[in-house]
Amino acid sequence: MPPPTSQRPLAGLLPVLLSGVLFGVPFGVPFGVIACQGDAGREGGVAEASDGGAALPEGAPAPRRPTRHYHLRRTDDGCEIFWIDGDLVSASQAVVCPADLEVGERLRLTGKTCLRESAQTPARAVPVVCPLPLMNMEKADRAPPDAGAPPDAGKRDGG
Repeated sequence: MPPPTSQRPLAGLLPVLLSGVLFGVPFGVPFGVIACQGDAGREGGVAEASDGGAALPEGAPAPRRPTRHYHLRRTDDGCEIFWIDGDLVSASQAVVCPADLEVGERLRLTGKTCLRESAQTPARAVPVVCPLPLMNMEKADRAPPDAGAPPDAGKRDGG
């Protein structure tokens, strides 16, 4: 037995609704037209709308990855943290070594994860949890110098 007539129009709308949800196609455009356009359909207005909605102002530089990289290295004497920014290298600070870091290995901060780099054992080069001193060094460099200061710079009214 065929379904009642009130359900048939909904079945015809399903491809149009799915195309709108999956491909961001307006509801008034038939599904077959969008599916058959290929590269020719991407020229013009459709390609311009696919930039994610975030257009950069004219003349503005494109966003780039930070150039500064943070490292924790284990030496024979212990562990140290430092950053590298192009040809610049910061002074190293002594820190407590993570238990699983072997001599000659280092951790490199990559976002919220660290990568263990090992020249002697390439199989140990895997993502690991970042130690707090390394994360704190990056956070301290990111924060503006007066981020923790009170708005009145510690001055009191009256007196």
